This record gives sequence, structure tokens and C-alpha cells, in this order.
Amino acid sequence: MRIVGVVAEYNPLHRGHAYQLQAAREAAKADYVLAVMSGCFTQRGDAALLSPVTRAEMALCSGADAVILLPALWSVRDAEHFALGSVSLLAALGADALSFGAENASAEALTTAAQVLETSSDALNRAVNVYLAQGLGYPSAMAKACEDLHPGVGSMLASPNNTLGICYLRALRRLGTSMEVFPIQRKGDYHASDFSEQMPSATAVRSGILRGAWQRAYAAMPEACASLLRQESLAGHIHRPDALDHALMYRLRTMTAADYGALPGISEGIDDRLHRAARQCCTKVALLDEASTRRYPRARLNRLCAHALLGVTQQDVEETPLPTAALLLGFRRDAAPLLSRLAQGTVPLVGRASEYPAARWLDIEAAAWDVWGLGCGMPAGGLYTRSVVKV
Repeated sequence: MRIVGVVAEYNPLHRGHAYQLQAAREAAKADYVLAVMSGCFTQRGDAALLSPVTRAEMALCSGADAVILLPALWSVRDAEHFALGSVSLLAALGADALSFGAENASAEALTTAAQVLETSSDALNRAVNVYLAQGLGYPSAMAKACEDLHPGVGSMLASPNNTLGICYLRALRRLGTSMEVFPIQRKGDYHASDFSEQMPSATAVRSGILRGAWQRAYAAMPEACASLLRQESLAGHIHRPDALDHALMYRLRTMTAADYGALPGISEGIDDRLHRAARQCCTKVALLDEASTRRYPRARLNRLCAHALLGVTQQDVEETPLPTAALLLGFRRDAAPLLSRLAQGTVPLVGRASEYPAARWLDIEAAAWDVWGLGCGMPAGGLYTRSVVKV
């Protein structure tokens, strides 16, 4: 049996994702495709448009054989730790290969970039500090420093899927796993916000849904996924971006200095800037507009907002560096041999969250489902009341 793993958000799943699932299976010559998928909140800190259950079903209808949850403690992190959490789950469950989309699908070039970043030299660190002193954010400073010292590497870091792919390869090195790697050439622009391309981006599909361009959104998705989206829309279970603004602003305005100081990765006065913006603004968009700068990127601030909303602290991320269980969101009925293989992994395969012992990361995950549900009129307890999806 040969398993290829993919990491995804499917927010929502569109034709490009379905293409990548098929291409991953073919490139790796795999019998099964195992997807690790973020849950209620995404890597950039936004609430997902649809529930993890619906998005898992979309994946199973589009080429995945099983879907594992990436809990919020790892899904709402910078690219490096998002990748580390995801790849650790795939490695622990016995995946033989890893596949991901990239603007540059050269495994050799991506591996070289990963090696540069994982073996960062004093010269590279000095160059990064020079750019940080000029007011650049860390990602931009690292990209420029890498380009100065290793021409070609920095330019690769300017593309979002390349950056994430490089982080997957760095995670493989750190974990000491021997998974084969199969990058898939990305078709279309990751950030494109319209439907002009042959394979529109998730950004374009979300934008279409939120402005009511339903037919165009449906057309960008596999038929089964469009049907699921239609079903969730009629049920009122679409999570709009501003749905949690009041809850977030209440939390930010009532947090103490100690609460701000406990957030993950707080440094360089970013806590004061976020607190001041929260006292002036009434929506998350306005807050991010007010607080973000080149040095304090919007995505970093957005993740801090999600961490504040969910009560995640630096202590939480330090005490549990890697996932300790694989929560099964769903599987295909014809993939029974795959489940038997996954159950032999080095972390337990868990169908019901109630079957797993008490853990801080699980409390955070339960809070993520409860808070997400609040944003679209659903009751609390979603993590514990959900059923494993079977297709």
C-alpha cells in the first residue's frame, strides 16, 4: 500500500484542488490520498467559510480517501509551524509521499531553498537584521536576505505556495522523515480575486459567494462540492468574515496587559499597537487597517486576533509542539485498508473527540468549533457532536 499526503484548507474546495488531488495520486503512484485539513480557522487567522465537516466531505467527493483534522493550535500559525504540524501528522500516520502545489514545481530548487533556511548562517542572520532595521516585516526581510546571499532562493519566497512548500520540506528535515516529495505545478494565481482564470482561486470563489455570485462560484467547483455549498447556504451555515467582529472586539478591549503579553509570538510592541487599535476600531477590518504595517503584517495580526478569541497562549504552543492525535473527519467507504494502516501509526487515530483524554490542545479545538458556530447561528459542542463523514 502506498499513501500520498496532502495538506489543505479547502476554503472552499474548487476545481484546482480537485486537479491537485488527482495529480498527487498520479505523480506519487499512490493507492490512497490522505488529506490533512485545517479546521474552523485557517492559517491566516480567518474563520473558514464552511464547517470542517462539509469541507471534509467536499474533499472525499473530489479525490481524497481520508481527511484528518489539523487542530487550531497548529492551523492558526505562521507557515513554518503550520507545515510542521501538518507534516508531523502525515509522517506519524505512515504516509509514503508528500505532494503540494507550487509556483515552481522543481523539487530540487525547493529542496535547496529549504536547506538554506534550515542551515541559516551568521551572514544570513545579519542580512535579515539589516532589513528588519529598515522596517521590513520578517518574511520580506528573509526573502531579500536570501536573494542577496543565495540568488534565486529569495525570489522563490515571494510566491505563497513556494513558501509553504519550502516549509513542508523544512518540516521533513526536522522530523527526520524520508517521505518522497512531489510538487505539482500550480495553475492560476493564488491571490486572484476574479473568475477570469481557467481555474479560479479559493479567494475568487469566496469573493463570489460573499457578493452573491452563486452561479459563478458553483461553476468553479466540482459538481458535488457545488451541491454541498448550495445545501449549506440554504441552511444558513455560511460563515461571513465579519460574523465574529463583536465577539473579537469585546475580547480585545477587555484583555489585560498580561493577556496581551501571553499571546503567541508577541514582541516589539505589537501588543500595544493591537490594543490601541482595538480601542479605536469597531470591526476587524478597521483594526487590521489601523494596526498593520510592513513590520507588523496583516496576516500576523490576524492570527493574533484568532489566538485572542480562542485563548491561545505562548505557553500552549510551547508545551505541545506537535499534534498528539489524528482526529478523523471522514473517509471513503472503499478505503477500509487505508484506515487499518493509519490505525497502526505512532499517534492514535481518533474518530470521536470524546474518546481522547483531556488535553489543552483539544480544549482549544473545542473552543474553535464553538466560536465558529457562534458566527453562523449553530449551537456549541460541534467538535463532540459531529459524525465522521463517510462517502
